[in-house]
Amino acid sequence: MKALLDQAGVADLIQHAATSEDAENSKPDADIVHAALAKADAAAEQALMFGDTPFDVQAARSAGVGAVCFRCGGWWKDIDLAGAVAIYDDPADLLSHWPSHRPL
Repeated sequence: MKALLDQAGVADLIQHAATSEDAENSKPDADIVHAALAKADAAAEQALMFGDTPFDVQAARSAGVGAVCFRCGGWWKDIDLAGAVAIYDDPADLLSHWPSHRPL
């Protein structure tokens, strides 16, 4: 995970991260999402999960978290990502559509 965050240039923005060591079961089970919420001391309704697979959507929804998906990370069709609150081509696409008048 560290290498991916470093490559994206956002490692300094991530204060807490949940990894497979924090979850008993892997996605589509919601264990990792619950672990991330606990580490962030956040409620599900305060969070969004970013992913690129149907397993991410299922795990997020099972935990009561909205999922935002990217097409760039996989081979899934939009129909496979049904249930996501939004689907973007890549992070740049998300940023180009993000309302500038709203705080993150």
